[in-house]
Amino acid sequence: MRAFLITLGWCCVLIAQPSFAVEKPAIAVIVAEDFPKNTISAAELRLIYWRKKDYWANGKRMHPVNLPVDNPLRMQFSNKILGSLPNTQNDYWNGLYFHGISPPHVVNSDEAVIRYVQETSGGIGYVDACKVDIRVKPIFWITSDGDMTNAVPSLNCD
Repeated sequence: MRAFLITLGWCCVLIAQPSFAVEKPAIAVIVAEDFPKNTISAAELRLIYWRKKDYWANGKRMHPVNLPVDNPLRMQFSNKILGSLPNTQNDYWNGLYFHGISPPHVVNSDEAVIRYVQETSGGIGYVDACKVDIRVKPIFWITSDGDMTNAVPSLNCD
């Protein structure tokens, strides 16, 4: 609990304010339901999102998708997988632009990521793990405490 001291002329008041820790959601990395690969490593995911790996083993082109730069889920994903926050990646992408390499496509919501992955051959994205449904297949997880795993974590989707 945090306390604030407010001085009002000759009187002062101590106000206690509860501090709430915001729990980060678990993240599911998703592909289309019919995609043959069932797992992925953090290292491979990093290469995909830095656009250093462009094709799946079956020859399909990879199409990674991101949430907007200011989205808390993207910040969490970028920090854990890419090792930097989205707003610090501009120089990297500007340098690759002149070599014909574009950053991952950006959509506005978890639902848009799910639809993009479902409808785009070779699509890969990430969403709040509690938003995953039968339209997509989760293949990698970032737990709420920051662990990265191929095993389905326990989720609290209240």
